[in-house]
Amino acid sequence: MQVHRSHGIDVQVPDASLPQLQAYLAQPGRPLKALLNRKKVERLADGRFLYASRPYQLLNFQLQPEVVFRSSWDGDQLTILFEHCTIHGLGRLQDLVQFQCQAWIRPEQQRLMAKADLSLELSPRGAGSLVPEPLIQRTGDLALSLVTDRLEKRCRTGLRKGALNWIARHP
Repeated sequence: MQVHRSHGIDVQVPDASLPQLQAYLAQPGRPLKALLNRKKVERLADGRFLYASRPYQLLNFQLQPEVVFRSSWDGDQLTILFEHCTIHGLGRLQDLVQFQCQAWIRPEQQRLMAKADLSLELSPRGAGSLVPEPLIQRTGDLALSLVTDRLEKRCRTGLRKGALNWIARHP
């Protein structure tokens, strides 16, 4: 069973030119530091990062995702692709749940357009077969809603502030 969600956001960056925003995104570490807690991000080789999120409370579970992701700039957009995600705190369901995410940040005149495609998949084997499908659907929707709410907040605050600060130093 899979639950999927796409979410987009328009982040206004007043007075920023397209070339300035392209230069800001061209070094993926800059926007990633603005989006994520710097203390929890570790730079790996080949444009890859390890990130341990702060915990989420979902029903009776205290969930803490740990993600290895790759980021790259292709001249038009920054792409962030999750390569591996472990969700700590699920107990016996740990190995049955897969989280996937791909995100893009594209610069435009005076704004950044961010989009994320997210999915959660629960394997129907083992303990997963004991969970009713409607409960899986509702729980998956709630989990993805928590993730998109956090992503939107980080885009509207951290990403916007990071871009504005960088542009102020690089007119």
